[in-house]
Amino acid sequence: MSNEYMYSDIDINLERQTDGDVKKDTNIEAIKNSINNIFSTMQGSRRMLPEFAGMFHNLLFEPMDEVTARLLAERMIEAINMWDDRVIVEGLDIEMDHDNNQYNCTMSFKIQETNETEVIEYVLKQT
Repeated sequence: MSNEYMYSDIDINLERQTDGDVKKDTNIEAIKNSINNIFSTMQGSRRMLPEFAGMFHNLLFEPMDEVTARLLAERMIEAINMWDDRVIVEGLDIEMDHDNNQYNCTMSFKIQETNETEVIEYVLKQT
């Protein structure tokens, strides 16, 4: 019996299936989980891998301007390149939302194994 997926991960929301097992995400959803984990993990918070993270959270406390947005984009791309070699970032658009004090990010990426292009949206704000 062959599996019809290349990548798998547990569901990021830990949803349960009807049999009680944690739901499994496969392929693109597994990759999106990985990207979300990279972006949401604070550096030093993983005990056995303290360097794991997107090293940009400190920038969220800097003035919200074009320079900070550009630095955020650079660090987000660096984090993906370092921690998930399954994807190639093709574009990253960051919009400043001054009213909500957050950055709205839209990243397009290509899955290296399949050449599929996908888009993920992510909100960065102070926590």
